[in-house]
Amino acid sequence: MAEPVSENSSGLVRATDEHAADAHLPGTIPVARRGTESARTFLPHARRFRVGRTALFAIAIAALAVAVAIAVSPTRSTGGSGSWSTWKPPDSGLAGAQEIADYIAPYYRATPSAQLAVVSAVNLNSSSSPQVAIPASGTASGSGAATRTQQTLVPLPGSSTILYNLCGTGTGNCAIGAGTPSSARLLLLRREALELALYTFKYISGTQTVVAILPPGRTAQGCTGICPKPQTGLTTKPVNLALAFDRRELQPWLARPLRQALPEAIPPTVTQMPTAPEAELVSVITAQGLFSERVESAQDGGSLIVLSQQPPQ
Repeated sequence: MAEPVSENSSGLVRATDEHAADAHLPGTIPVARRGTESARTFLPHARRFRVGRTALFAIAIAALAVAVAIAVSPTRSTGGSGSWSTWKPPDSGLAGAQEIADYIAPYYRATPSAQLAVVSAVNLNSSSSPQVAIPASGTASGSGAATRTQQTLVPLPGSSTILYNLCGTGTGNCAIGAGTPSSARLLLLRREALELALYTFKYISGTQTVVAILPPGRTAQGCTGICPKPQTGLTTKPVNLALAFDRRELQPWLARPLRQALPEAIPPTVTQMPTAPEAELVSVITAQGLFSERVESAQDGGSLIVLSQQPPQ
């Protein structure tokens, strides 16, 4: 499965709940620690402060015990926006969606030196922007022009839909030019789309649907039915996929910290993704929202992105 790429020359480091500012991405230059502890200053009359230090130490232990008790309490509230993530977009609307894309995308890597995808938030309210529609049944009844004319398409409202386009910088139409297409890389793209959706639903008010157009890929097929002898090799055909998320389906994950859904603040590599702590959850959540994607001409002469639901995988 092919997807997008762009070189990362900025050496970005993502500060999160689990990773301080000295965490760094593979192949990048670590950022120096900001809070370097200064040398201790020894007071000339240290004995006078011995009792005070002892009291402070006891208070610190008590405070730590209270903090631990609060942390493990089953009634602790985790739904507040302040505890959901350590970063939030400074703006709302389309500007905020693009800030989310710019924040998330650099940490997803096709290789240590190449970004998995460049992510753009598309303005669906512009007259020059494409419309997004799904068949009324939510699934495609077939393919070809005859089938398309028989389908009843339901457009997604631009006012409540955020569309992200994930585009690689390889040769071709947004294909990923680094690394090797694989199911592991597709799963990593599904993780990125899920993270984009979670941030968007949390911080961009009014959003009911998030659609992420994945980089184009190819699938290999062997001979089926009556095959020539000897059989020829595998053939490939283009595959265009998208993921669509509904706010109601992800609502439970918006009421608890982000790291409960995606434990790793720095996303796994392609090879690490199949065994990552969140791999199974990402697979399950995104399975129902996987669509094939094609572009047609709308009746008004514009472009229409048609999404047809795929079997869970």
